[in-house]
Amino acid sequence: MTSISPDKFDNSPAVIASASVKHNWPLVGTLFVLTAIPGIPAILIVLLVLIGPVDSQFLTSLVNARYFEAPLAVLVHGSSGIAFFLTVPLQFSPAFRHKHLQGHRISGRIALLSAYIMAASGVWMHLVLTPEERGMRFTGLVIVSLSMVVAFTIAFGHVLKRQIAAHRRWMYRAVAISLAVVTPLFVETVAALTLGQVETLRPLLVQLLHDYDRLIGLTINLLIAEWLIRSNRL
Repeated sequence: MTSISPDKFDNSPAVIASASVKHNWPLVGTLFVLTAIPGIPAILIVLLVLIGPVDSQFLTSLVNARYFEAPLAVLVHGSSGIAFFLTVPLQFSPAFRHKHLQGHRISGRIALLSAYIMAASGVWMHLVLTPEERGMRFTGLVIVSLSMVVAFTIAFGHVLKRQIAAHRRWMYRAVAISLAVVTPLFVETVAALTLGQVETLRPLLVQLLHDYDRLIGLTINLLIAEWLIRSNRL
């Protein structure tokens, strides 16, 4: 019988430590789902805007006709959103960071750049598509966009200084701010099934969510981010 030498197995501390690092799939998977909500439609919108207006009623029904009036703003915002969707979730995987450090750094820089472009182009899209709307909805968009830029800049500054714990805390906050446009979808669903059933409250609720949905999403997401930071002792 051939014996197997113990030397065939690498039981070094580095290998053992590497094997013990987890992907943190609950958080990574949740981020993929949440970023996919705007990310997947963005892929379709970008493709349709690149193709241009078509005779197909089905295809034209999938995209806002006004997008063809300002295709550049839509393409820039949509493309940056797709890059954000593809790069951000794995930034929160300890195993990916540990095994593919260079990939983590490259995708992190892509995520940072896409966040900046997405924030700026979101305001740009609003100005070219709905220039007449400068109320609280626009104010909320500007606040969220500026908050994204500030949070990602702080996170990047911390990693340059090798302040990794602070970098991770600010990444939680930055991504939470970025998802402030997604949370209102859940808020609106809950509101429609509860207070929205009261006929006298429905018009007020619709107007409230139209004006303040992003700010509501921002508040909820930052509260969740702070809870996660404390729960994970970051």
